[in-house]
Amino acid sequence: MAEPPRTSLLRVALVGLLAIVAAVLTAPVAVMAAGRADLEELPSPALPADASAREAGIVDLAGGTETPIFGALAGQGKEGYFGAVALDKGGAPDASFGEGGFSSPLKLPFGGFDNLAPEAEALATQRDGKVVVVGYSQEGTREPVAFAPLLARYRSDGSLDQSFSTDGIASSPPQGRGGIQLHDVAIAKDRTILVVGGRDEAGEGVAAPAGVVYAYRPDGNRDTSFGKHGQVLFKGRHSSLYSTLRGIQVLPSGKILVVGYLDARLLLARLNPNGKLDRRFGGGDGRVTLDLHSHACCEGAALAPAPKGRVVVAGMGGGFSKYRVFLARYLSSGRLDRHFGDKGVEASLQPHRLAALLGLAVDGSGRIVTTGRNESTKGNPGYSFAAFRNLANGRPDRRFGRGGMSVLRGGAEGIAGAALTVPSGVLVGGSYLSPQSEGAAPMTKLLLGRIGTTSG
Repeated sequence: MAEPPRTSLLRVALVGLLAIVAAVLTAPVAVMAAGRADLEELPSPALPADASAREAGIVDLAGGTETPIFGALAGQGKEGYFGAVALDKGGAPDASFGEGGFSSPLKLPFGGFDNLAPEAEALATQRDGKVVVVGYSQEGTREPVAFAPLLARYRSDGSLDQSFSTDGIASSPPQGRGGIQLHDVAIAKDRTILVVGGRDEAGEGVAAPAGVVYAYRPDGNRDTSFGKHGQVLFKGRHSSLYSTLRGIQVLPSGKILVVGYLDARLLLARLNPNGKLDRRFGGGDGRVTLDLHSHACCEGAALAPAPKGRVVVAGMGGGFSKYRVFLARYLSSGRLDRHFGDKGVEASLQPHRLAALLGLAVDGSGRIVTTGRNESTKGNPGYSFAAFRNLANGRPDRRFGRGGMSVLRGGAEGIAGAALTVPSGVLVGGSYLSPQSEGAAPMTKLLLGRIGTTSG
């Protein structure tokens, strides 16, 4: 018996409505699944025994275009370490460099009084395949209190370059409390080696804290024609406030950008190739500062080029209860880019955020990746290897990880020390503390992650 026409129409309508409801409920899930992005963990290379025992990890990455990728290795524990690792495209150590991809432990060409040890901070690659690693020698009975700048240059085979300074090493012993620590390095077109760091930045010495820029000739000797007698100083006015330089970038024009802190304010300055301040940048004195509401010593800062000649800088601030990463984007004139974040600055207080800023990279789409470690919580009392991503407009990328942050090896003692923009996306390098049996000494392994270009 045929159904009444009205009943048939109702049934058809009900079936159609159910189909629409099902589509609405499942569509957002499918879109989110397709649009989400995360850190992809790469194989974890084993460290040489000496480096592992000193809890070494990657603190900087360089290369990746015309040269292989290199990582600077530094001690993450109580002892320093100074070395480099060469990585192939898959993140494995390149056996053609040094011993199995690693440089030999650096031996300083001088002695010291108390636990003298070298510590690496950054590296840069030259066009001829040589690698310059910078940091400092440090000395102290219980903890380092005396420092001196340290540079070493390696050949492409991992051996020290004997044509550079003394047997490949440019340094001298620390002289009294305080001193200078180098934090970053860049190579100019004429092969001049430019380094930045801090003088008495922790208030240990007699001099007022200051940011420093030095220039070295290709042979490892200081270039006294640069700046004033071979150096540029950014002096703080207050000895109790943090002043240092943490990052450097040579622009295609040959001009030099430096970033750091001056009297606890985030500092961005531009120099001409001769070391003189570029008066066309900022307010006519070659520099701009930004108050991050922080008076903490020895925090990181970084800079990275962005599309259309802009530059992104990052620093830490916000006070103890709201401590977080601040991002700012500047135009080539030194003015804040008002189309970025909130009138040029982004510092959203996120439930998931970095507790330390150690690396910064901008990918081909203008998205910003910062790296370090996550905040310690009751559920995760340790620190983990972490990366946070912001969109090109500065806002947190909610489709990356969890609310913008992605963590590798949660619950382990890990740290992401560096980020590098590569053709495949962003490479993130660091280390994690390998689980050991009770009573055994801590050992570390390298930890590498990658964020693809099409992610999100």
